[in-house]
Parts: sequence; C-alpha cells; structure tokens
Amino acid sequence: MEESSSKTSSTGSHPRLTKAFSTLLAGVVSALPVMVTVWLLVVLYRILRNAGDNIIDGLFRLLNFVRGVKPTALDAWAFEFPGANLIQALLPVLIVFGVGFAVTNRPGRRALAWIERRIDALPILGFVYSSIKQLVDALKGLGGERKFKGVAYIEYPSPGCRLLGFVTANYFDPQTGKDVTAVFMPTSPNPLTGFVVIVDDEKVTKCNMTLEEASKLIISAGLVSPMSVAQTASTTSGSTP
Repeated sequence: MEESSSKTSSTGSHPRLTKAFSTLLAGVVSALPVMVTVWLLVVLYRILRNAGDNIIDGLFRLLNFVRGVKPTALDAWAFEFPGANLIQALLPVLIVFGVGFAVTNRPGRRALAWIERRIDALPILGFVYSSIKQLVDALKGLGGERKFKGVAYIEYPSPGCRLLGFVTANYFDPQTGKDVTAVFMPTSPNPLTGFVVIVDDEKVTKCNMTLEEASKLIISAGLVSPMSVAQTASTTSGSTP
C-alpha cells in the first residue's frame, strides 16, 4: 500500500507543471509547420536574391567596362534603388520562365537538343547530365500520365510482414508467361530513394490508402497514420462496450 501511494504521489505531484508542459508542446507542434514553411520561403528568397544580385552585378560591371569607368568611380552605374532586392529575387524566376517558354517552341527545342548532343559527347559531364536529366524527367512524370497507379502491399521479408509500395506499371512477362506488376518500394523517411520489384499479380495485395496517405506514412516513418486507418480504429474503439 505504501509503495503504490508513493507512486501515485510522485506522478501527480506537479499537475500544473505537467499541464504547462503539455500546453507548450501543443504550441510547438502547432507552430513548427508554419515556422518551417516560412523559413524555407525566406531561404528560397535569399537564394534567388543572391542569384539575381550576381547577374545584375555582372551586367553592370560589363557596362561600366564598356564605358571605360571603374566600378569604384563615382559615375559608375549601380543597381541601387527602393525595391531593388525584390527585382533581384524575381530576375532568376523570369530567366527560368524565359528558358521554359523558349524550349516549348520549335526553335528552342532544336537549340536544346543541339546543346544536349554536345554535352552527351563529353566523357564525364555527359554521364552526369544524362543521369540528372533522367531523374528530373522521372520526377516530372509523377504528375502526368506516368504517375503512380496506386498503393500496394508486398509480403516481405517473412510471412505476416508487408512492405508499402507504389504501383508503377502492369505488363505481361513473356519469359514467365504471367502478368506482373512493377512496384516502387520507397525508403523511409526519404521516399525519393528505393528500389523496384517485379512481382506476379497474384502476390500483390491492393492497399486502400491514397497516394497522399501512403506518402505521409513513409515520410513520417509511420508516425502519421492514414485517415482511413485512424477512422476505422476510432469507430472500433467507440463501438466496443
């Protein structure tokens, strides 16, 4: 009796401190996503501004050189006025937009293809460029026709254990004479890395999770449960007498 009463008193000796800590933790959990999002926006703005600053600074150095004026002279041209930082941040975005507009037209595509052929001919840079281009094309294709077709379970590494994967393709394998499914198995917490397995259709278990729910589950290392699972668990607990 004395031992149990001492445990009760030790756990409930500071209820106000426990409540204050819980309130602080709730505030951190609520504010952290907003703070991280704002921080990423600030970092992105600074990167764009520095890139625009270097572009404009190089342009004005060239103009001053053509004019025969040193950058330290009083009559040297400079890009300084209210709102200059915003223009410096928008300049790289406008340049990338211009490149995108150019490559979506026939002359720009021809120029890009000519540049790619020259880069591919280089011994090391060609391999690096082609690898990066394939990765970018794969990421770009996720939102188009080649996006993931669904979520599936693959039984691995032992019976009763299941890995979560994204279905990428279904086709007939003439070597085995069976219909097979290509499943991308992402790693946690970085879903951009992983491996592809080719599994017989009868060994693939369909999962009712959406792509968003499965991605959140993988990125959070299982900490964020899918809404469908959470709702089923709450319904089951509520119906239990």
